[in-house]
Amino acid sequence: MSAPVTAVVVTYREPELGRPAIASLERQTRPPAELLVVANDPDARDGEFESSLPTRVLRPGRNLGYPNSCNVAAAEATQPWLFFLNPDSEAAPDCLERLLEAADERTAIVGAQVLLPDGTVNAGDNPVHVTGLSWSGRYLEPAEHGSPRETAAVSGAALITRTAVFRDLGGHVPAFFLYVDDTDMAWRARMAGHEVVFCPAATVSHDYEFDKGLSKWRHLEHNRLWMVLSNYSGLTLALLAPLLVAAEAAIALQARRDGWWREKREAWRDLFRARRDVARWRRQVQSARAVGDRAIVERMRGEMETPLVESRVLPRVNHWMEIYRRAVLRLLPR
Repeated sequence: MSAPVTAVVVTYREPELGRPAIASLERQTRPPAELLVVANDPDARDGEFESSLPTRVLRPGRNLGYPNSCNVAAAEATQPWLFFLNPDSEAAPDCLERLLEAADERTAIVGAQVLLPDGTVNAGDNPVHVTGLSWSGRYLEPAEHGSPRETAAVSGAALITRTAVFRDLGGHVPAFFLYVDDTDMAWRARMAGHEVVFCPAATVSHDYEFDKGLSKWRHLEHNRLWMVLSNYSGLTLALLAPLLVAAEAAIALQARRDGWWREKREAWRDLFRARRDVARWRRQVQSARAVGDRAIVERMRGEMETPLVESRVLPRVNHWMEIYRRAVLRLLPR
């Protein structure tokens, strides 16, 4: 029996890299009812996406980036759930079945446990810092075994989301090209009163590499700041302002030290130029709010610990950032 799911795989330049992901969808114990392939390469041929699943190939005609490609697919989906699977990922045969089992009527998003090829953790239950920084939860640790649980954010490499909720929230931010879309969508879903769940039993193997070139930092920082400015209430932004400004200074210093200072400046410039778009998007996000920021900040972190970021400053300030988060939490209305 097929699942009430539209699976989405986004490809670019090398469509053959998406074949293992598509093959893993075909092997599901509850295969998706349909597969949408968003082919951002205008030269790709339909024959390159042959599948035993009912398949449609969507051709934007240009490279939309990942978030907007997902938006295109969501507009075409015919099923009540969307399953976004990265083209460099392979879902375990029972992955989709486990994801669906973990959802109830309150759930908008369920994320899988994403594993590296050696079986250690890539991501899944991803922490979110009050400054909007998010990182791969339990990175390089042994695979987790446990029951589904609520979380702040999950990995966009493999997750299901209710199609109606995704559409109601306006989809991913149109101004995003790559990265942060998963954190932002989880944040906005929770603001709208839905639950975000992590399901360790649903596993995916992901051929992951953090270093994608300096341009990655430009996207990460632009999108993080857009998200923070759009998703927090005015009161929360005011209360967090000293910490947010201090974090910007620290990140700028780190960028100068690590060689991506130009990309950090470009992220600021892009955000300033798009300030009217940010304001319009913020109004849309806040109009959908059903939950106050107290519930959002409760699931966030004040401390940041990840082997993906080397910093001599973090160990010294983590304790104080967590104290600051708790102080802000006490000032937010219930």
